[in-house]
Amino acid sequence: MRSQRALLLGAAAAGLLSLTAVAGAVSHLWWLVVLALAVLLSTVLLVALDADRRVRELRSFVRGELRRTEMPEPRAAPSTEDVVGTVRALQAQYTGRLDRLQDAVEEMLRRDERR
Repeated sequence: MRSQRALLLGAAAAGLLSLTAVAGAVSHLWWLVVLALAVLLSTVLLVALDADRRVRELRSFVRGELRRTEMPEPRAAPSTEDVVGTVRALQAQYTGRLDRLQDAVEEMLRRDERR
């Protein structure tokens, strides 16, 4: 909620500064245009620098958390029988799904033919 409020406030401030720059240009008050645009660009720069700082902090935090986690012991590679069994089980599931799909399509076609 706080970030949305800050975003809306920032958008309103940017809109106000842009309107000030346009009004200054219409009134031929070029110092006002330059001032409004300078403030707007400085604010954009500060926001970009803050975002970069936050990304760097988050990156270092995540690296630290990853270092602190205990790495599990590596498991042995699955045997050929395990892989073949898994593939056969997946194949049977897939074939069953295709059979059910084909039955449903054929039933729907039969219903359409009766009409």
